[in-house]
Amino acid sequence: MTKTQTKDPSSIASKTHDHADHDQTHNHDHAGHAHSHNDSASSPIGENLKFTISIPWKTIQIEYAKALQAIAQEVELKGFRKGKAPLNIVEEKVGKTKIYEETASRALGPAYAEEVQKKGYKPIVEPQVHPKSLEENKDWVFEIETAEMPKVTLDNYQEAVRGAKAKDAIWTPGKDEKKAEEQSEESKLKVIFQALLETSTVQIPELLVRAEVHRALSRLVSQLDRLHIPLDDYLKSVKKTTDELRQEYAVSSLTQLQLEFILGEIAKQEKVDVSEKDIDGMIAAIPDEQIRKTAQTPSERMYIKSTLLRRKTIERLLAL
Repeated sequence: MTKTQTKDPSSIASKTHDHADHDQTHNHDHAGHAHSHNDSASSPIGENLKFTISIPWKTIQIEYAKALQAIAQEVELKGFRKGKAPLNIVEEKVGKTKIYEETASRALGPAYAEEVQKKGYKPIVEPQVHPKSLEENKDWVFEIETAEMPKVTLDNYQEAVRGAKAKDAIWTPGKDEKKAEEQSEESKLKVIFQALLETSTVQIPELLVRAEVHRALSRLVSQLDRLHIPLDDYLKSVKKTTDELRQEYAVSSLTQLQLEFILGEIAKQEKVDVSEKDIDGMIAAIPDEQIRKTAQTPSERMYIKSTLLRRKTIERLLAL
């Protein structure tokens, strides 16, 4: 299951908009044909949340002074002890570009939090920051791109699941002769998930699909690196181009995200609950002591909770 959480852009403000645009250029295509029809209510791809943040030049000046002071404490310049070089010399040696990057990082966090609260937005992913105007003596302007929780509309999913399971259990010529109760859970889940996808409506923000594809590709590259296999060699072996691989990942990522949010909505409607005792039980079952300790952090407990919630929801669907 995907881990999603609200983030502020301060940690990524120093990334140039060229990097963000490069990422978009590659990933807009992988969202596939569906993304080209974002204006259609029937498209599985939804719009990202976009808004603009304007930071007064006066605030930039204040944050610039703080950034310069912070950099001066860490920089080592010839002829001066660490942190003792005059600010004007630090500014000259480090360069305004680097200091302004730190300034943007410092200024964006509070500005983002304020704008999100003021507008009532509820982002669930780390935002992309696109600088629009960073001129001296003028307010700085950034475009923020993020995503909110998509709306899920469930039809009569219980009836759909029961019908799909019953249909799949009927023996037909050419089909393996095994009774419904002997079917594997994997086979049943495939049928259930397909029924949910066909009877539910949910538009996944393009940014979420883009992030999932990026994660999937990163995992693949890491695996190939461990095996000392160049990406080009892998692509030749599977007879795919980079764009074809991205498209393939986009389709699977979209499906996974749709199911994740559909199951989440079903859990809400069915009032499926996971207690702290359930989480403690799962952690206690981990054999490695060090991993058990790591699993006690708030973020890991939240992830375990979401995993258990998904499992309990699936058990409800299997029991229908």
